[in-house]
Amino acid sequence: MEGKGRKGKEEHVSVSFARSGGPGGQNVNKVNTKVDMRFNVKNATWLSERIRDKIMLMEKNRINKDGELVISSTKTRTQQGNIEDALAKLQAIIDAAAYVPPPPTEEQKKKIEKLAAKSEQKRLQSKKALSQKKAFRRSKDGGMQMTGLDSTNL
Repeated sequence: MEGKGRKGKEEHVSVSFARSGGPGGQNVNKVNTKVDMRFNVKNATWLSERIRDKIMLMEKNRINKDGELVISSTKTRTQQGNIEDALAKLQAIIDAAAYVPPPPTEEQKKKIEKLAAKSEQKRLQSKKALSQKKAFRRSKDGGMQMTGLDSTNL
């Protein structure tokens, strides 16, 4: 049921059409409006290596064994509308992969350090409490209460 393939604006994007489900009445049974867009991530040399690797990682379930990212669109009732929608999805994926969070400000760094110090202090306090509890158990009767024997019965 796949329609004819055509190359998109970019050399690494190929588009094919198929019959789409959803709204459209009888038109749905006659016109190939579903768009399957394939973007070859491995051959997209115009993207940096970091961005390509991130796309491969983020979209690993949508990438086939040939290294092609498969994007489908059935949003509109026209081929052109679905092509635009698929291109927008591809652009969103590339933008998400290219995003680099800004470095933390001095205020954020101080807050992170403060939280780390607080959690370390809490961890040490709980270790100390557990140690004291065990020391108290050891000092009491030398473990005689466990066997049911009393030092007076010996």
